[in-house]
Amino acid sequence: MNRPDWDDPGSPSPPAPITITLDAGGTALKGALFVSGQLVPGSFFIRPSVSQGTAEEAIASFAGACHDLLRFYASSFRPVDYRDSIRIGFAFPGPFDYAKGVALLQGIGKYEGLYKLPARDLLRSRFQSLKPSFPGAMMNRLTAADIRFGNDAFMFGLGASIRFPTERLLCLTLGTGLGSAFVENGRIAAGKDGIPGSGMLYAEPYRDHIVDSYFGRRGILRMASERGLLTDGIDVADLAEAATQGNGQARDLFREYGSNLGEMLRPYLSGFRPDRLVLGGQISGSLPLWERDMQLALGTHTVPIDCLKDGTAAVFYGIEKLFDDTASERSAPYYH
Repeated sequence: MNRPDWDDPGSPSPPAPITITLDAGGTALKGALFVSGQLVPGSFFIRPSVSQGTAEEAIASFAGACHDLLRFYASSFRPVDYRDSIRIGFAFPGPFDYAKGVALLQGIGKYEGLYKLPARDLLRSRFQSLKPSFPGAMMNRLTAADIRFGNDAFMFGLGASIRFPTERLLCLTLGTGLGSAFVENGRIAAGKDGIPGSGMLYAEPYRDHIVDSYFGRRGILRMASERGLLTDGIDVADLAEAATQGNGQARDLFREYGSNLGEMLRPYLSGFRPDRLVLGGQISGSLPLWERDMQLALGTHTVPIDCLKDGTAAVFYGIEKLFDDTASERSAPYYH
């Protein structure tokens, strides 16, 4: 097939960009497709990640996900041709050099096989190597794709801001650790109004260590161990269920968790003065167990809280915003 002559006035206008969005978590790889800035219904997938594997295995997984999403596009709309502009956006945990596409994760149990390797270049090479097996436009377009990376918590915050476009938001993802994003006018804020220069809270001092040690899964399980609640196979969801069913020790654990979280957040809310606190991540599902104690600890800085039931969709919409070259988050220091 010959590529159209873009300089020919009679040539048809190029179609809308196709964006492949991937959320590269430590446990799961999630993906979805965007066309004309809108999430394509039915395109969402979730599959086990290979974050414990080699660099080659991780890149092969990403390439396979991209190919699968383009095949979904071809079956739902039309075959991919040489006029199509493909964009691939990743939400990736840090530390990571997001501008260069170089992974810097080490000692955190995920994607360490990619340490100091250029993920963008490796992905392009993988697409190139697959061309003989998949002749035609699809792999050619993937090889030529615009590939960008963003911090997973920042992507959540940017996606959440679409729902609250005129508000200042402090967005938290409560999962393995604590991800955070301060959002103002739909853009990431950092280094002002008491916000750390990185724009993130995870490495800020708290008590005898850092924030990340207290407010994700690790912190809750440590609290459970101190209370004698941690037995084989017990995880945060089990502790939350026990608290909901009336277990006093488990209930006290979550009340203390909320009080500590409010204590940690208070100076940041005082400086940034957000209109709303937006929560995502699995631990946010236990909010009814600790919201009251957190608000009490916030004192005069109490704010409305929104717990997004579909935080993954917010991440995907945040990834789509990576391709807005006027957005300030493109130059923000993305370390988490």
